[in-house]
Amino acid sequence: MRNVLFRQLAKKGKLGKLLVMAPIALEVANLMRQTQKAKQGKYAKARKRDKAFDFALDQANRLIGKKKPAKRRWF
Repeated sequence: MRNVLFRQLAKKGKLGKLLVMAPIALEVANLMRQTQKAKQGKYAKARKRDKAFDFALDQANRLIGKKKPAKRRWF
């Protein structure tokens, strides 16, 4: 059902195509950010640009309905 809806939206116009591609682009951005974080040290301080990008990704994930992974606690 969902795939049919996406196909119908994609055929209608540019906005439909954007709505179809947005979740895919978000996943790619999340994967890129995760690999970037993995390359940095565990205690490396995030730059302003990284904080802003993380905030934008978090907001986009909330809009799409993805839950933020639970934070790991050391205690």
